[in-house]
Order: sequence, then structure tokens, then C-alpha cells
Amino acid sequence: MSRRLQFLSATKAFADRTRVRILAGLRGGELCVCELCDALQVTQSTLSTHLQVLRRAELVATRREGKWSYYAIATAAEQPLALLFEAFSESLANDRTLRADARRLQKRLTLRDAGACCVGFSCTKSRRSTCPP
Repeated sequence: MSRRLQFLSATKAFADRTRVRILAGLRGGELCVCELCDALQVTQSTLSTHLQVLRRAELVATRREGKWSYYAIATAAEQPLALLFEAFSESLANDRTLRADARRLQKRLTLRDAGACCVGFSCTKSRRSTCPP
């Protein structure tokens, strides 16, 4: 992708509140799609649409582990995103939605098993033995 297209794709990604919420969540580390859905309280289809925009802008990277898809900030995007979030740190810190997302995400991450998502969309706490490692 050309530098011009990367810039335009990135600015498009930043122009949407849900995508900023996704990036804010991923700043803490790699997350499973279901963890993001739960934390942001969005459907999987909505999240997938936004993640596709972020992937095209080369802001996030993805990996699959069994049926789980994990997302993280792309290595090349870490520094620019850190600078952007730092530049707007005061307004981001005062954003109620981002604070609520962070609380839900922290709660959701306590369900991980050995650092990996094990709940998914169809797995319940009572059936954790059927979840992947």
C-alpha cells in the first residue's frame, strides 16, 4: 500500500468512534474478538466490519488460534498510535465510554485461562472444560 493510501486509510479509521474504542482496548495488548465484543458491547458482525477497516489501514494485526481470532496493534503502528493517544490523552481520559469499555474489558480478561480466551461466544463458565487452551 502506498504511503498516501496508508495515511488516508488511517485517518478514515480514526474518524469512527467504535474504531477508536477498539484501538484503545488493544493498546493494553492482544485481545480475542469475543473479548472485544463483550468489552465494547457490539455484535460480532459490527466488530468485524470495523476490524476490517483497521486491518486495511495496517493499524492492527490478526492471528488465529483454533477457532479464536486475536487482534493486536500492528508493530509498525505502535509508535504513531502511542503519539496520537498521548496528544489527546486528556480528552480520552475524560471519555465515559472509553472508561466503561476499560472496566468491562478488565472484568472480561479475568475469565482467561493461562492468558488465553476460553469463553468465546458459545462457551459458558460451566463448560470451560470444552474451551480450547
